[in-house]
Amino acid sequence: MTHSNDYQETPVEPTPPRTEPTGGRESESVYRSATTPGISWSIKDSLDLYHVLAWGEGYFCANDKGNLTVSPSKDPNRFIDLKELADEIQAQGVSLPVLVRFSDILRSRIEHLYGSFRNATKEYGYRGRYVGIYPIKVNQQRQVVEELVQFGRPYLMGLEAGSRPELQIALAMLENLESPIVCNGYKDREFIRLALMGVKMGRKIHIVVEKPQELSLLLEISKEMQTKPLIGVRIKPEATGQGKWISSGGPFSKFGLSATEVLDMVRVLGDLDMLDCLQLLHFHLGSQISNIRRFKNGLAELARYYVELRTLGCNVEYVDVGGGLGVDYDGSSSTNDSSVNYSIQEYADDVVGYLHAVCEKKNLPHPNIITESGRALTAHHAMLLVNVLETSTLPIDENGLAVEENDVLEIRELAEMLNNLNNRNARAIWHDTMQVREDLQKMFVLGSLDLAKRSKGERMIYHIAIKIGSLARDMNNPPPELLEAQEYLINRYYCNFSVFQSLPDHWAIDQLFPIAPIHRLNERPGNLATLQDITCDSDGHIDRFIDWERGWKPALELHSFKKGEPYILGIFLTGAYQEILGDLHNLFGDTNVVHVSQSDDERGWSFCQVVSGQLVRDVLRHVSYDPEELVQKVDKLTRKAISEGRVSKEQGRLYLRDYVAALNDYTYLETT
Repeated sequence: MTHSNDYQETPVEPTPPRTEPTGGRESESVYRSATTPGISWSIKDSLDLYHVLAWGEGYFCANDKGNLTVSPSKDPNRFIDLKELADEIQAQGVSLPVLVRFSDILRSRIEHLYGSFRNATKEYGYRGRYVGIYPIKVNQQRQVVEELVQFGRPYLMGLEAGSRPELQIALAMLENLESPIVCNGYKDREFIRLALMGVKMGRKIHIVVEKPQELSLLLEISKEMQTKPLIGVRIKPEATGQGKWISSGGPFSKFGLSATEVLDMVRVLGDLDMLDCLQLLHFHLGSQISNIRRFKNGLAELARYYVELRTLGCNVEYVDVGGGLGVDYDGSSSTNDSSVNYSIQEYADDVVGYLHAVCEKKNLPHPNIITESGRALTAHHAMLLVNVLETSTLPIDENGLAVEENDVLEIRELAEMLNNLNNRNARAIWHDTMQVREDLQKMFVLGSLDLAKRSKGERMIYHIAIKIGSLARDMNNPPPELLEAQEYLINRYYCNFSVFQSLPDHWAIDQLFPIAPIHRLNERPGNLATLQDITCDSDGHIDRFIDWERGWKPALELHSFKKGEPYILGIFLTGAYQEILGDLHNLFGDTNVVHVSQSDDERGWSFCQVVSGQLVRDVLRHVSYDPEELVQKVDKLTRKAISEGRVSKEQGRLYLRDYVAALNDYTYLETT
């Protein structure tokens, strides 16, 4: 099976959006093309609508069945049909929601990152080495770290640890002594002892001083252990990143030393004849930096620090430019918070170019370059498959809408507006409709309007909105009020997942993630929808979706939900931070996880590993309940109910059996 030639084209150059998202309403052109009956629709239209070729970066496309596909190696002739994959996952007894990890994408991301720096060092004649470091905090899951270590082994890729548990992972997982470990974050005595023990065993472990007090503790413990430390220093640059994590950099950031504190550190090491121990210079401008200019500003400052430290006699061999290499979540190639206006190659060229220029000018050795690019390595490799459970029903029943003698004036006005509505008066009528809506609500509260009449008015308003929406789709540039009428008709799609568990960054910081149905792309999506999760929390929803013009739009174009037929959505680029930040709101636990690799068999892929999601008993234990004790309590209550004649012995036995069985169920809803 191969892709249709129509869908293998190179990703289209996106239309430049506004550089800053303003939020709010979707442009009329998308609504018109996606939701207007009678307009022909193709798979390419769906790819354009959901921006798949832009954020997919060569990994995601569609086949001639109308199903989304993934090509983990970026070879368009070797792809996995996501709908067929979802069907097979469920056939194996694994219930949705499922997090799918594509191992080969991790390999591809490592190759792309190292290849970009290889190109840059060759172009500039740079004599230092490039060393990639994976920050474990981005995704600590064992399977992910194992695969990154495995795929990074030929490159001597290392790990970054920001806590003692993460350091213990790094010490155990990295077998090659030449693969470096960088220790960041807060460090107590045990953290430093653990790191120095690794140094004693021949490992390249750089302990980065991020607060002035850490140096004295490090020197004290290294003296006790008679171990020469490999010291790094994190500077606090004036430059800052751009985006949601801008506070990670700059002079008021949480970590790093000021210029004065760096000088003090150099003096202390000089007095102890330990300047040769200061081998690594580090900074971090923040995660997901959207604008390459911010990197350039920071790199210029970092390069100057390298020159000064070398001039002061420090043996700096490594320059660690930290994280910040962003991911184009919305595919717009812009400075929006959920995008980036640069490629990995441009990033590598700038890092190498700035350091090369200053070293050549000052006749200094070219330092080895370290990056801590966790998001760029892991985001693309994971996606969430969720099934739609049901949808809301808009109150558009036409029965009983005829004007009656006992109708209040406001309902008569709505009927007149509905009958007289045209493209010339649509704007004014929508204004009047919203005023009547407020009047009807007040009348209902005061008791002068009964429930049946309020329902009648409500349904009339929806029919006015439908008619205005239809008129707006025929206009080249409809007024904002008419687009508001379209949003009045947004459906709610109830999906089998928890935003808090699987997409915490959407809930916490309004992070945008690409979302699209994985099938039916050959059909025109006729509904505007928000996604509602299954938690009992009004925040448990997604109502911000990718829109290049406005930064985000309040609804996503989806197909009609047919009861009894599966409708599966993919939420993409979820491989960075989401799993570890997810929480147990309403006790919805970790989802099932499936690892998929490409293979040479007829199907073209295989399951590497299935990691079962949390069961009810697992999440209960997490919040300190003993499932066995709960069973005993329910058993006692059941016996009492039997003795009092409220249930029979057989009913009591069945109830207890079902209670025990439910403890071993998946925490999400069963749909079979």
